[in-house]
Amino acid sequence: MFTKYVLPFLAAAGVTFAIITVFKARQPTPTSSPLISPPTHPPMKAIAGAGLVEAQKENIPIGTNVPGVVWEVFVKKGDHVKKGDPLFRIDDRDLQAMLKVREAELVSAKATLHKLEMAPRPEDVPPLQAAVEEARAKLNDAEAAMARTERLFQRQMAPASDFDKDRFAYYAAKAALARAIADLERMKAGTWKEDLEVARATVIQAQSQVDSIKINIDRCTVRALTDGEILQLNVRLGQFAAMTWKEPMIVLGNVDHLHVRVDIDENDLPFFEKGAEAVATLKGRPHVRFPLKFVYVEPYVIPKQSLTGSNSERVDTRVLQVVYALPDERPIDVHVGQQMDVYLKAAKAPKGISLDTDAKAIPFDEDDITSAAPRKSRTS
Repeated sequence: MFTKYVLPFLAAAGVTFAIITVFKARQPTPTSSPLISPPTHPPMKAIAGAGLVEAQKENIPIGTNVPGVVWEVFVKKGDHVKKGDPLFRIDDRDLQAMLKVREAELVSAKATLHKLEMAPRPEDVPPLQAAVEEARAKLNDAEAAMARTERLFQRQMAPASDFDKDRFAYYAAKAALARAIADLERMKAGTWKEDLEVARATVIQAQSQVDSIKINIDRCTVRALTDGEILQLNVRLGQFAAMTWKEPMIVLGNVDHLHVRVDIDENDLPFFEKGAEAVATLKGRPHVRFPLKFVYVEPYVIPKQSLTGSNSERVDTRVLQVVYALPDERPIDVHVGQQMDVYLKAAKAPKGISLDTDAKAIPFDEDDITSAAPRKSRTS
């Protein structure tokens, strides 16, 4: 029974399954629509470039003037800041302590200068006048003693040693009186001008040291040098801020007006023309178009850095960067750092010249080559 009924049935089922499988395999694969519509070429002869949205005055990376530990952060992402507003501050306690020492030295230098400028003090003159009177009295006493000893010496009633002693005492008293008078006159004349100049220089030096430390303290507070919005914040409390960094601590930019930086391949440069009509579309939104306004051209052709991630994209090429302005009134929001597809109206080639890549190269003429070669001088 198995051979008569079951085997023929299984064979027929296998043949039927094979026919159905082959039939389904020969059916055409249904066309799948992409999730994101690809960019569409505008109805004009144009060259394309990858654009990157940036702030009006470019994206400004901000670091620190001095290395140190971040002590305070004054802003957060998305904040609008004005020129001069503080962004973050580095630990400056050592500078604050040094500032107090320098300020004390400045106070001491100013006091010394004031003391020299106000000299002489009224209470300094009477002691010197008394010293002059004392020296004059001693001189009179020494003069009288010398005269008396001289008379006795002439009468041979006193030895020569006594006369010499009184005579030299008279000379010493006379010199002491002259010194006391000189000290009094110097006190009345005031401070020597050279001493005043030295004191003034000391004050200036101390003031400059104070100002230098204040500048260093102010440099510890990083401030915004232009109006803008905090686009990126990579600084945290307690973080060590170094002079060299892989990524900026803060990225600042003016987002009131946005620009698009377009990379034009060097192969398309013959078709580029300043001020040509340009239009941009967002990635994945080709139906939303933005008319662009030419701003300026970066005159130096650089290696390509902004990559779109396409498998067919060339990375071993150089590009010319052209900056265009986005319209202020936009149908949808555009953010800094967003990629755009930009199309520029191609320039017309001069008459008689073909710039197409498939144009045949014109061979050089031997006469043109010889005429272009440098001629040898007669002496050679």
